[in-house]
Amino acid sequence: MLDMHPPILGVRRSGARLAALAAAGLAASSAALAGGRLPAAAPDPNCPVTARVVVERFVGAACTDCWGADPASSRLPGAQDAGEDGWSLDWIAPAASGDNPALPTALSESLERLARLDPRLPARLEAAPAAFDTQSELLPAGPGHRFGVHASLPWKGYFGVQLHATGTWPEGATGWVGLVENVKGGTGGTVVDRHVVRAVTGPLALPARPGTRHAVAPLFALRWPETARPDRVMAVAWIEGRDGRILQIATDRCKDRPAP
Repeated sequence: MLDMHPPILGVRRSGARLAALAAAGLAASSAALAGGRLPAAAPDPNCPVTARVVVERFVGAACTDCWGADPASSRLPGAQDAGEDGWSLDWIAPAASGDNPALPTALSESLERLARLDPRLPARLEAAPAAFDTQSELLPAGPGHRFGVHASLPWKGYFGVQLHATGTWPEGATGWVGLVENVKGGTGGTVVDRHVVRAVTGPLALPARPGTRHAVAPLFALRWPETARPDRVMAVAWIEGRDGRILQIATDRCKDRPAP
């Protein structure tokens, strides 16, 4: 099992205990459904299974104008519309000035994510308007590829989150797992719907060879921030190519998709 990410978990030596709690939470969630089959649910808008592109919106924590921009009437970055065939991830980066952020959801890993796309890009958030939008075309799943993520019910401040992957992936590709908070457009000062990354861990190793015997399923206990509402939090996993572009993305809301 891969090590947990101390900055997210806020712990250093309790990884085994948290993993056990995560496993217990996942087991409890499965047991709750074991009594019978539920009818097929309508596709969840928070499930990116049919998305063809993923839009990533990076916003500096001091740029409230970028956060609240209306893409229909403003050219401000940070609020690009994902479109009908797209899905989005929103990253709030710490303010370059170091002042108290106007947006309390700042995540230091946001700048690291931006730098994986291009080491020069974090500098874009140091000058107004402190935001940047980028878009990646998602790859269709190839033969033998299975990719998904599952999460437990929240328990004592943590979600148990497990990534599942089979098949072989492009050389240099890595897996990532995070917690995302759904913020509906028209609430929280944003016009567009947002999936704000609140915690993330990675990179995670992907299968070295094809076949289910080489599948990977690392399990993590991820803590949601105190400023997040757990009822709006979901698990997200994605595959990044060597160049940082997202190749595939999945959430635990994809109930209309067979489990890996």
